[in-house]
Amino acid sequence: MGASLPRARRRNYKKKSPYTRLLVIIPCLALLIALAVFYVGRYQKTLAYRQYPLSYKELIVEKAEEFNLQPWHIAAVVRCESSFNPDATSSAGARGLMQIMPETGAWLAGKFGEEADFDPAALYDPETNLKYGCWFLNWLMARYDENVVLATCAYHAGHGTVDKWLADPAVSADGKTIDPANIPYASTKTYVSRILTAYDKYQELYDFTSTGG
Repeated sequence: MGASLPRARRRNYKKKSPYTRLLVIIPCLALLIALAVFYVGRYQKTLAYRQYPLSYKELIVEKAEEFNLQPWHIAAVVRCESSFNPDATSSAGARGLMQIMPETGAWLAGKFGEEADFDPAALYDPETNLKYGCWFLNWLMARYDENVVLATCAYHAGHGTVDKWLADPAVSADGKTIDPANIPYASTKTYVSRILTAYDKYQELYDFTSTGG
């Protein structure tokens, strides 16, 4: 018989300690979490811009300065009223970006000395619609001491209705303010909630001091 073959040498492997494994796992997990947070944040930001788009920015900024309004307030109203569609027409007949009724448009035209030449079709013109709508919004803000909730209620339900609510202790405890939760009309309550949310979103998402986005 020939000489027996030598046994294969066994390789000795040192068993890694749990501590060593953690040194590898923890940075990997941290990286994965950071990437997830980054992409989720970017997705949420993209979704927010889609939900709260902005058109006519320069015109909105111009009217905000002219009528002493916050541009994000105007943007919120336009978004909730017409979704920035200048040709929007409601079932009740309201027209344009800020959804102005023709009779209201005729009254507003008089504030600019334009009643003689007023044509309801002009409410589809973005510049005209924003001029009239922003004058009216400024008027409501002044009437209600710059209270956005009251002005928004009045834009939707009429200032006569809001005055009645303020006189009702069941709606307004102090006769000067109304808690959004106490708004009697469900449709107006929903409208105010949408405006307030959009107001905050437009202020957060857009830089109205620049000509960019």
